[in-house]
Amino acid sequence: MFLSVIIILLGAFPGYTDDPPPKKECKSTFPNLAADICWDCMYPIRIGGKVVMKKDQMPDNVSEITSNPDDYNPSEYLCDCKGKNDEIFFGIYVSFWEPARVMEITPEPGCFSFLFGMDMREALNATYGVKGPAPVTPLEKSFQQVHYYHAPIMEMLDIFGLADFCKEWGMSGLDIAYMTEVSPTWKDDELNLLTHAESAVFANPIAQTLCTVDCLAASAFYPLNAMFWCQGCWGSMYPMSGHLGHAIGSPITVSSNLMTRMLALMARFPAPPAIEYDTSSSFAKCGGVIRPFLKKSQYRINTLSPVAEAKSYHVIGASSLLWGEHRTIPATGEDHTFVVWRKRNCCLKLVDAEQ
Repeated sequence: MFLSVIIILLGAFPGYTDDPPPKKECKSTFPNLAADICWDCMYPIRIGGKVVMKKDQMPDNVSEITSNPDDYNPSEYLCDCKGKNDEIFFGIYVSFWEPARVMEITPEPGCFSFLFGMDMREALNATYGVKGPAPVTPLEKSFQQVHYYHAPIMEMLDIFGLADFCKEWGMSGLDIAYMTEVSPTWKDDELNLLTHAESAVFANPIAQTLCTVDCLAASAFYPLNAMFWCQGCWGSMYPMSGHLGHAIGSPITVSSNLMTRMLALMARFPAPPAIEYDTSSSFAKCGGVIRPFLKKSQYRINTLSPVAEAKSYHVIGASSLLWGEHRTIPATGEDHTFVVWRKRNCCLKLVDAEQ
């Protein structure tokens, strides 16, 4: 009798299986560039430290509220830099926010919804042996892929003459710069620990409790760069892999956490052209510089899909209760795409000194 009950229960509640679930359709989520992007997020615009264009609902990241010592606005009008061929040129010091990246988070490896639903699942599986998403129970971890797009939209539209100098070196158009399907450390937490040994230092209750301070700062204004292991209300920056416990929160919070991990990963171990520069410090006027930890305060995030955040933005670590819990559609819209805005303090080229 007891054996019969066990057999019935096993039949009613099937156990974990390695077989991937049926493939979902890879739908296009390419945005309406006019209506879905927060174009007001480029403000305030400064020339020589003087605000020339602003929106009241778009405060800058330089304030006494967070007091990040590496946040900076230029006060000089004129500046000089060396070009690519070591020629000296003079310019004007400008400050603005630019849309630099598009980040796509999905459990379907090889599904590039942002690229009009391009489906590379079979090709990636044949080349890299990528497995589909496994069934997950509430006690297990989730695992998702991140697609990192180089998207210099202002440069492509030639806004502010960025095609001359203030553009980012490397790629000059919309393209896939990195995808986690080809990253061995994204899939393996133990291998990730070898490349990010400091994660063992912050894997304790005291370090994670301190992230509450970053959560409050990010929700009120901008995150604290000194707490580089924190993502404010979104959880820990470590491990920098695609595995994440469901206890962290809602689907939008999970996607936001993985997006930020990818940004931090590209700051620490850049894979050109996937590089996260510091573009807003006082020493970045002639081009972005590499720093080992992500400068969280120089980023603004604009949700693209499934529900666009077209008139506002949020910052890394800000509570999703303030901006994002309604931007998930159950069953059909749990994958998220974000525009990543980045602060620029740049010497905008005017004339070469040799001319």
